[in-house]
Amino acid sequence: MRSLLALVRKELLYLRAYPLDLLNLAVSPGLLVAPYLLVARMFGVDPDFESSVAVGLILWYWLSQLFWWVGHGIAEEMEEGVLESLLVTPAPLVTILGAKAIAGTLTSAYITAGIIGWFFAFGLSIPVPWPAFVGIMFLTGLGLTGFCTAYAGVVLLVKQAESIGSGMQTALGVLAGMTVPPQVFPRAVWVISRAIPLTYGIEAARRLLRRDEIRGEVTWLVVTGIAFALLGWALLKRAERRMKAAGTTGEF
Repeated sequence: MRSLLALVRKELLYLRAYPLDLLNLAVSPGLLVAPYLLVARMFGVDPDFESSVAVGLILWYWLSQLFWWVGHGIAEEMEEGVLESLLVTPAPLVTILGAKAIAGTLTSAYITAGIIGWFFAFGLSIPVPWPAFVGIMFLTGLGLTGFCTAYAGVVLLVKQAESIGSGMQTALGVLAGMTVPPQVFPRAVWVISRAIPLTYGIEAARRLLRRDEIRGEVTWLVVTGIAFALLGWALLKRAERRMKAAGTTGEF
């Protein structure tokens, strides 16, 4: 636990050292929100549909942040040349990624507050029961750690994997129904969407907007999240062994 907290502190110190990054995280979502609302209102989109897309965008931002904090975050240690030192310490690799997951979760919550602030500034309300919605956000974040862990394994092997990460997070957002519900996709695409935890998080949030029951979505969110966490960890350990066997631990 001590090593985990020390690593979380290290991650948060980055944000204190670069306060402009915090400002950017608060301002940049507005660049996404403003065009979306402008187009929606130009074409007379129903306010209920606006809210539906709004919660999808919020939860996709959680995916995006965890992808870079957890999945690609291991590249920071490679770039700084300290990955080999970290791998020989008593703290396992899961502790390093766990610290990044905690820091990424805190950053996602901060960005969410900024996005909601932008929505209210543009006159868009999100009529959800907020305690339940906050719970769904954090539960979705936990459910996405499997994807992020698997991507961390890709980073260990490929090293420069930014383009892979950008493509994956965009594809996962589309498949999960970030803006369009998966039910309108062709059946083959819909079946694929059923395997993504983010899908159930977004569907649960949209059902909250309609004041519907979310027990089924929460159950599948937990089930798929656990399944991908186990798969992601297995892939990460395999990638770590291959990296050490190939002698590429210090490469970046």
